[in-house]
Amino acid sequence: MITAKQSDSTSGSRFGGLRTLYLLALTAAIVLLAITVIAPPSSATSSTSAPPSVVTVTVTATSSSQSTTSQVASPPKVTLNATSEGAGVRIGISATGLAPDQNISATFGGTRLALTGTCTATATGELSGCYFSVPGAPHGTYPVVIDYGTSQQTISFTIPVVSIPESTLLVTTTSIGLSLVTQLVTRKVVNLDAERRMKAEVSAFNKEKREATLAKDKAKLEKLKKRELPMRQEQAKVSTARLKVTAITFVPLLAVYYLMASFLGGFSVVVAHSPLPIPFLVGAEGTMALFWWYMLSSFTFSTILTKLLHTTT
Repeated sequence: MITAKQSDSTSGSRFGGLRTLYLLALTAAIVLLAITVIAPPSSATSSTSAPPSVVTVTVTATSSSQSTTSQVASPPKVTLNATSEGAGVRIGISATGLAPDQNISATFGGTRLALTGTCTATATGELSGCYFSVPGAPHGTYPVVIDYGTSQQTISFTIPVVSIPESTLLVTTTSIGLSLVTQLVTRKVVNLDAERRMKAEVSAFNKEKREATLAKDKAKLEKLKKRELPMRQEQAKVSTARLKVTAITFVPLLAVYYLMASFLGGFSVVVAHSPLPIPFLVGAEGTMALFWWYMLSSFTFSTILTKLLHTTT
């Protein structure tokens, strides 16, 4: 019995020792885990999370990596407000890119020109308001040389065969003649009486249809609907004659206009002066180019001849 008791006592003491070691190990593990989680971050971690304001960045630029942009001044540019005019017409000179307070001079076909107005560049190198009068010279193309300091620019200038006011009268007479031809062809090709009857019939038909629609007269609207298609077909036949007039006259009129422009010195040649500043039609100096004067003359005299010859319906 004594032996049994001693064995039980030894076994209990051994079990108690193991439990004590287990509890100590568990306690140590819990304390280590708590220290790992709760402990503040290390100095290496705090340095990476520092605010950007305390970080100093140094940028070093070398001459090899720098890109330089040089601004080159644009060369001077001189323009004339017209390059084809008759003798005595005043031509304006404009320029940009000149030296500040630079004076200019000019020659026409080798002859020195008398310049008027403001012929000295501003502090920004711009020039405007400088003029010369086209000298009395035969028809042809002449070099206009503008000198500014040590450089110069040459612009070709043409004196037309016919100048103002002869060119104005020539274009006006041509527009009258072409308008008259158009009206005579219209009287020959278009049945003006049939056109007038058709116009009156269409007007009466539209009036009846409008009244029937307002009155909601379905029976009358059905009758008018049956009349509408034949009437529209007849109207189209009459209108086709107007297209024939355009087909007959278009090419000849275009050819005459082209020959006139070639004779006068080009499509943009100035042929008239206007005392009224009409937008788009009249230039800054009161000049009118061939195209605009021809169109204005054609419209005016075509309207007058239409009334006189009763070619409108």
